[in-house]
Amino acid sequence: MKRIKTIILAQLALLGLLLCISAPAWANLAANTKITNTALLSYYDGSATKTVPASVDVTVSLVQAPVLVTAGVAQTTSYSISATLTDAFTVTAKANGPDTYNYCMTITDSTNTGNPGLGVTPTCASPLTVALGSTVTTLGSTASTIVVPADGAADSSINGIQAGDKIVIDSTGEEATVLSVTDNASGTSTIVLTAGLVGAVPGVGIQIGERKTVNSTVTPGTIIASGTDVTVSDNCTVTSTTKPSVTATSPTSVLNTFASGKATLTKYVRNISNPSGTGSPYPYAGNNYFPTDVTANPGDTLEYILVATNTDTDPLAIVSQAFITDPVPTTYVNFVSNAYGSAEIRYVANAASPSPVDLTQEIDGDQGQYSGSTLTVYIGTGATSSSGGTLGPNITALVLFQVTVK
Repeated sequence: MKRIKTIILAQLALLGLLLCISAPAWANLAANTKITNTALLSYYDGSATKTVPASVDVTVSLVQAPVLVTAGVAQTTSYSISATLTDAFTVTAKANGPDTYNYCMTITDSTNTGNPGLGVTPTCASPLTVALGSTVTTLGSTASTIVVPADGAADSSINGIQAGDKIVIDSTGEEATVLSVTDNASGTSTIVLTAGLVGAVPGVGIQIGERKTVNSTVTPGTIIASGTDVTVSDNCTVTSTTKPSVTATSPTSVLNTFASGKATLTKYVRNISNPSGTGSPYPYAGNNYFPTDVTANPGDTLEYILVATNTDTDPLAIVSQAFITDPVPTTYVNFVSNAYGSAEIRYVANAASPSPVDLTQEIDGDQGQYSGSTLTVYIGTGATSSSGGTLGPNITALVLFQVTVK
């Protein structure tokens, strides 16, 4: 009897020692890991020593954890009522297993706009969802392979992680791409990476989380003050669908800038027949055009120059749909036909490198027309015979025409 007792005590001591040795390898366990605990009864039945096993399985549960939310880079474009910018946020799983998350965007700040908006998730009352895989390492990882406990499913994924996914090694923060996932006979799974890790090979109990990018579309709304940029800050909140109290928000926002240009229009005139005028002249083609004190006699010919300028210096601060109208005071003057050869209007798209184009007064295919005593010229890049174009920063367009005093 003492012999049987001694054998049983020795075996129990060995089992205890094995459990103590293996415990650190499973200190931080992946969800869906099977923990199998087998006990042995050894006894002597009078003829030989016999053993009777008994085992029970325990499956590790999902322990939800807030994801890591990181804001992308700032975005900039030219302002228009229909402009949009796409913001990016990365979300990285920190749980011990796969989970599904709600994510939503909020506008945290805005300037110079009355109604900025979000094109993906208007409010957090109607979020979108993203699924993220996650697991925890066990023994045997290398620079190009990550070994983790099997999840009980015989397939080519492990706890929601599969080929093509981006994963992050929690101990180093390094991102890697999954090439393949295989199940092993030993009760583990191997995640093969497309490239070897640069940082330290993960030891036992290191969390491996999938990383995805979620996006939102930001609209600027209606600008309040032209010539001043519209800014809209956008942020992202991510919440576990299985445990709504587990939530995370990006500590920083994405700043969206919609650059606004501001155009000015000035008008000068010169008396071709009897030069006069005061004030700072505008020079063009060897002639000076004056803002004030130009006098004229009946029969004199006057030449007007209209100077349209985008005064902003921001490379993205354009003005669009630009055109000039000028009602000619026909009670006192007559519009001059064929003032520029066979055309009535001279147009310069960029005063810094003048290449004049002469336009006719008829409503035809060019950008100018004179109809019902009103001059209309569509200016800027992309202008047509019926719609205005864009003026970039520091761009000045010129329009010239002539009249005679009655």
